[in-house]
Amino acid sequence: MAVDPVSGGMLPCGTDPQELAEHLAAGEPTDHERACPHCRAAAAETAPLLAARDRLAGERVTAPPRLLDDVMAAVRADPRSRRAYRLPGEEAGTTRVRRRVAAALLRTAAERVPGVRHVRVRDLREEADGMAVEVAAALDAGAPIPETARALREAVRRAGREGLGWEVAVVDIEVADVRGGPAG
Repeated sequence: MAVDPVSGGMLPCGTDPQELAEHLAAGEPTDHERACPHCRAAAAETAPLLAARDRLAGERVTAPPRLLDDVMAAVRADPRSRRAYRLPGEEAGTTRVRRRVAAALLRTAAERVPGVRHVRVRDLREEADGMAVEVAAALDAGAPIPETARALREAVRRAGREGLGWEVAVVDIEVADVRGGPAG
């Protein structure tokens, strides 16, 4: 049985997986959690994570030497990270922003919209009347899709305008997933 605490879903018995994990971490499962087959299965799945956490508690973990340099070299070598867009401006010279930076700024703004769980910027295109942005979004179950989509479009347009100086003419949204309830 897979337990996905990120989804906010309940176990078939009605137990919240997050509460179960907290009880297990404290070493204080309830009588129900000790007897219920669903809770016991979920506990068995989380046991390796809790054991690893306990082994690492209080230890200082350090990254290997040059890890940051190696990661950044890999990012710079990725051809997708080289795509850059011109930023508008009146002054002499040109300012460009890389695609991943622009996408991160737009994604961060979009994920602040109530009812939006996760956003991935799939495409950025320069068009005659401004930028076109295509996103895939995971929404909270119960979030009204038309209203959430309107707020998400406005957040992306505002972030493009205020953060990048872009006129965002089009924001295409694909609702790719609906998850649990409100994020907590």
